[in-house]
Amino acid sequence: MVQSQLPIFPLGTVLFPNGIMPLHIFEERYRRMLRDSQDSDPAFVIALARPSRDVDGDLLPHTVGTACRISGVSPRPDGRSDIVVTGTFRVRIGDLDWSNGYAVGDVEALIDFREDETLVATTYERLRTRFAEYLYALELLIGEELPKLDPTRDPARGSWVIGETLTLHTWERQELLEAPSVDDRLTVLERLLRREYAILVHTGMIGSTIDFPGRNLSVN
Repeated sequence: MVQSQLPIFPLGTVLFPNGIMPLHIFEERYRRMLRDSQDSDPAFVIALARPSRDVDGDLLPHTVGTACRISGVSPRPDGRSDIVVTGTFRVRIGDLDWSNGYAVGDVEALIDFREDETLVATTYERLRTRFAEYLYALELLIGEELPKLDPTRDPARGSWVIGETLTLHTWERQELLEAPSVDDRLTVLERLLRREYAILVHTGMIGSTIDFPGRNLSVN
């Protein structure tokens, strides 16, 4: 069972459940966070930082993030560390406590529920077909065969695989992360995949990289 409180790591990116992310830990407060949490599972929550900061200039997280476990740690002689984390499940973040120098938040695990099993299955099969078409179009564009990627038959897990593969804006990844149900997430993902497929086929470009996302939000 997830702890009622976990350290919060606000970043300019979004981690999906089952996703893998390398991180370079260099700020003193996050070195402390790593020391305090590296033996815990989950260790901390990665949450997209909001564009605005609090009165002390600290980055404030969005209210939905992803709890993660530390998969590997490579310490450096100067105290910095390179780590790899794996997303486990989504959480809703409540009140924050900064007394340790970094944020510790009240967290609630979010259940990946399905409102309509039949609709989820139908939508996901349609998504898997379009995703295969997207990968084939990408192979034609780059002129080489890609590793075979099947997002599994599980709609909840597979939706994260597809979302991770697409080149989406940060706020679009956050929209997927915040979708209340698997049904809602598939609806959002279908819209995004349809757009990315159309851009790829009609322009020969990967869509999100052709327009500037803004100063505070990035392309993942």
